[in-house]
Amino acid sequence: MYGGYFGGAVGLMMLAVWGLLDTRDVKSLNAPRTLLVSAANSVAVLTFAMAHAVRWPETIEMLLAAIVGGYGGALIGRARVIRAGTLLLSACISSRFS
Repeated sequence: MYGGYFGGAVGLMMLAVWGLLDTRDVKSLNAPRTLLVSAANSVAVLTFAMAHAVRWPETIEMLLAAIVGGYGGALIGRARVIRAGTLLLSACISSRFS
């Protein structure tokens, strides 16, 4: 149920639990994690759609924006300047909180 409500962290929780229970490399657990998170999100989408709780025009607009933003972010993220800036910003934030 948590996975359908807040899918952002459920994959990390799965990897954490599996890391405690399994001796395999964490990278090898990415495929089953992706499959299970996708299944949970699919059930949530179907449940919301069947309950008529989805505003379709806004949903389609956000879907298109997410696709454009995902591909655009991936293209921009390849630049060394962006990667270096992200690393610097992350280091500054980490040092501020520690």
